[in-house]
Amino acid sequence: MVLESWMTPTLFNQNGVPGGSGEWQFTQQLGKSRSQQVLQAHWDSWVSFGELQKLAQHGITHLRVPVGYWIVSIEPGEPFVYGGMDYLKRLLGWAQSLNLKVLIDLHGAPGSQNGHDNSGKTGPIEWQQPQNVARSISVIANITKQLLGYPAVTGVELLNEPWTTSIGGPIQFSTLKDYYTRAYAAVRATGFTGDIVIPDGWDNNQWNGFMSPPDYYNVYLDTHLYHCFGGDRDKSAPYANIDYTCQQDKPMLAGLTQRDWTIVGEWSNAVSQPPSGGDYNSFMGSFTRAQWSAYGASGTEAGAGPAKGGYFWSMKIENGDASWCYLCGIDAGVMPGDFSFEFCQ
Repeated sequence: MVLESWMTPTLFNQNGVPGGSGEWQFTQQLGKSRSQQVLQAHWDSWVSFGELQKLAQHGITHLRVPVGYWIVSIEPGEPFVYGGMDYLKRLLGWAQSLNLKVLIDLHGAPGSQNGHDNSGKTGPIEWQQPQNVARSISVIANITKQLLGYPAVTGVELLNEPWTTSIGGPIQFSTLKDYYTRAYAAVRATGFTGDIVIPDGWDNNQWNGFMSPPDYYNVYLDTHLYHCFGGDRDKSAPYANIDYTCQQDKPMLAGLTQRDWTIVGEWSNAVSQPPSGGDYNSFMGSFTRAQWSAYGASGTEAGAGPAKGGYFWSMKIENGDASWCYLCGIDAGVMPGDFSFEFCQ
């Protein structure tokens, strides 16, 4: 429910919108009327019941669905258009019929929490301004309230990838923690009793003892683990990424906090230097299983360890393969058909 040009390049190219633009820039360039027409056609066709059914048939149990604040709140001067909520509710109905559980993720917040297209607007990071934080609380409560009648919704994520001071961004952890506690209260005030997920702000050492039971319940910490954006996790030898996952990430998750509350909210099979030729699919299959295993989603104790599973990013992209597109990986025969396997011992 949030546009990213690298995932749907044809949508941007056909409408003359530069790559890397956010949904703000997309709708600003097209105008309200044209945006409504184009986006309704996109929402209607991008995800199908059959695709969700294929995921369910291959052992997937949970979906993380990104939404922007503009799904419920558009102020004067903002170029966004309404209409996405109807298609979100359609998806939730499909998910319920397939026994899929859904985490609603506030991917795009007012003012932009990271300045990237996935926040809805590229440019300055202004989410930390008090009026944008307050509006985010109102938005997440509004979204939650509108979806109370949809049993498929078992979780709400309060934000996505805030650009904190730990990675050179402007968002202070004190601001983030204040937002989480106030947004938690607002979501609970709607009557929602399911999971509430908080992102770690790219620093998983900030959260020991935060929002602990019994004052807070069903709270989970979201960390994102990628192997293609530099850093220690990004290995030049493809299979070294698998070794790192099993030998470093799995014990890291086990020792992350003093309680079992961590999920890997985004991960993929993308690596900076993938193998070529006939080894490509074999690597993708092994890397998938290593990550599912390390993140607590497979094996005899799935969901019982320090990591409670994860969400592959993403379900599909245009012209994709198993590095970023789970459905493509299923079609290529590299994704598991069930999750009984053990990989990282």
